Amino acid sequence: MKDSNLAYNSNECFWSLPEWSYLVNEITKVFRLSSKEKEKLNNSITARIIATIPFEAKCEEPERTAIAHLCLYMAELKGFQKYCSHQPSDDSNLFNRLAFISTFEGGNQEIINHGMNILALIMLEGYKKSEKIDSENGTYNPLVSKAWDYQTEKNKLIWEINKIEVPNIDWVFKYIPFNYWQ
Repeated sequence: MKDSNLAYNSNECFWSLPEWSYLVNEITKVFRLSSKEKEKLNNSITARIIATIPFEAKCEEPERTAIAHLCLYMAELKGFQKYCSHQPSDDSNLFNRLAFISTFEGGNQEIINHGMNILALIMLEGYKKSEKIDSENGTYNPLVSKAWDYQTEKNKLIWEINKIEVPNIDWVFKYIPFNYWQ
């Protein structure tokens, strides 16, 4: 599973989602993941946050929402790059690429926004991390094209994230090296 914009680690953390093992096992079957890919998914911070948001926000049918969002995420990782990679049309709003995993039935909108802001920050950091390689390879990147100013966007996201605390989502900041967020 190629996942260059994905932050993950295998350290123990305080994160808890009772359905996580079931979700990982079912996605492994559906997407025919290898054991190495399954391990990466299991340890994926991005996937964990995607799955956690509907539960933490107390959305209606959080299991279905988590499954739908994880399947879209996995479809992008496993293929469909032609349609899912960042395009200039996505530049108008930092959240355009996250739109299809930001649909929720009910739930606490502040918690949903919090989680989506963290996913946007992870995505932004991915663009920053791949900026040089994308420039060399001619891969479209909103930081390379100067459509987005990295520090401005990052500061906006951090400000939004700091509005509330959601421990089952915020653990990510304890387990990713501090310099990743700088």
